Amino acid sequence: MNKITGNQVNEVIQSYQNNHSIIETAKKTGISTVKVRKILITEGLWESDTSNKIGELIQRGMKTEEIANTLCMTVKNVQAYMPYERGLYGGEEVSKEAIRSDKYRNRMRKAADMQMIKTNQSIDLSERSEKMKDNQEVNKVMKLQLELDMEFVEEEEKKILHRHAYVNKSISRDILVPADITLHALHYAIVRMFGWMNSHLHHFSLPDNIFAKLTKNKFMTWSKMAGIYFRFPSEDFEDLYWDDDYKEGQSVKSWMRKKYTGPYKYGGFEEHYLINQEKVKNMIEQNEEIIVQKFLLQSENQPKPYKVKLKEATVNEVKYAYMDFQYYELIERLPLSDIMCLSEVDFSAIRNYIKNNTPNDLDDVLEEYDQLLFKSSMNRRMYLESHNILALPLTNRLNYEYDYGDGWKVSITCEDIYEKDHDGNWSGTSQKIEDSLIDVCEEVIAKHRPICIKKDGIELVDDVGGIHGFCDFLKTIYEIDINDEEAIQERENMLDWADMMGWTGRRISPKQTL
Repeated sequence: MNKITGNQVNEVIQSYQNNHSIIETAKKTGISTVKVRKILITEGLWESDTSNKIGELIQRGMKTEEIANTLCMTVKNVQAYMPYERGLYGGEEVSKEAIRSDKYRNRMRKAADMQMIKTNQSIDLSERSEKMKDNQEVNKVMKLQLELDMEFVEEEEKKILHRHAYVNKSISRDILVPADITLHALHYAIVRMFGWMNSHLHHFSLPDNIFAKLTKNKFMTWSKMAGIYFRFPSEDFEDLYWDDDYKEGQSVKSWMRKKYTGPYKYGGFEEHYLINQEKVKNMIEQNEEIIVQKFLLQSENQPKPYKVKLKEATVNEVKYAYMDFQYYELIERLPLSDIMCLSEVDFSAIRNYIKNNTPNDLDDVLEEYDQLLFKSSMNRRMYLESHNILALPLTNRLNYEYDYGDGWKVSITCEDIYEKDHDGNWSGTSQKIEDSLIDVCEEVIAKHRPICIKKDGIELVDDVGGIHGFCDFLKTIYEIDINDEEAIQERENMLDWADMMGWTGRRISPKQTL
């Protein structure tokens, strides 16, 4: 085994004290995560239940094989959590091979420090990481337009919406949001603005053309992005809806307001990078081949099923092989500024960025995660957060779907990004900021929550049957024959139901919407 030099020990200690992350320290120093962890254990700077148990058994005089049998671990895993022997550790006598290795690592670190992702706007990844740590996004505000999908609304229905729902062009909302608002928090703002009650499932996704450019429709390309952009399919709804803590008797509006007001956090586990990559690894190990069965609606002649190697499969083939494989859902811990932008994007550069930032020892890290016995959920979450890979913005549009039965769909467009400089002056990315919006931007930053600035159409209502059901609902309560007792009774029943659902039909000003 190569001797660990004193310089390496000092470099690891200094780096770890700055970032408190084993994986980041390994990247900075060019030393494997296992060696970094062993150095930190030796210096008394890192511990876990596993390392403590192994340390106790070492003190009892047990050998490595005996410890492995006692703890039901492999010898390799035990060695990964043992301190270094002093004879192999901290010496100053360095071999020529070690010197060459150090020079090589230094060159690689220097090259890595100089790398930039090339798009129309160059992105300095190290600077971006520092901004994330320092929370500089609090001086940025994003202007979004949210428009309800009304593609299949008929002309008569449009007239009903115009007469009774005050819809001029389409049911839409314009809002200003803090740039660091997460997709999960944005969901609550969307629900609130459109009049829904957060009583159904939802998800965010990329437009089809953006998804295709990013993943090239290859499963293995998609799989490397699981936990960075995409959520690996999960049925753990308790974790996915980790903050669904509404209690009967609370004001729904006040409860939701707390959800879209910062500071924003993620309190679940399923959306972290390591969790998703572990699922990817298990899927690949368990399925060398998949059987693809496409189904054509209203056709008696169905295509014959065929086999394909999973590593060579397209995303669509995996979808057909596993009908419940929801590959397109975005993880919602993402801040909006980490996924939405205004400039054109070089998708090959993003794929290269992900490839270059995927840990070479990812299998070792996953094995380490499986072996660790965390003292608390907080410790586990901190460990997972330290291994997340920063996402890069890639689109100016997102899709949002709510209530898969009623089928509400909202298109989200980023129209501008406003930024406040050190002198307190606001400027827009795509155009000059309107004077009327400067005070609103200040309020968004001060209150750390979104503000609606424009709306077309009144609030909708849950469980009404989608946009067509909403039109029928409006027609039932506003366009009745006053001589028809049955129609009058139906109207009263409908109004009672709407009142129970929190719908009033009143016109609410944009600023009072959130």
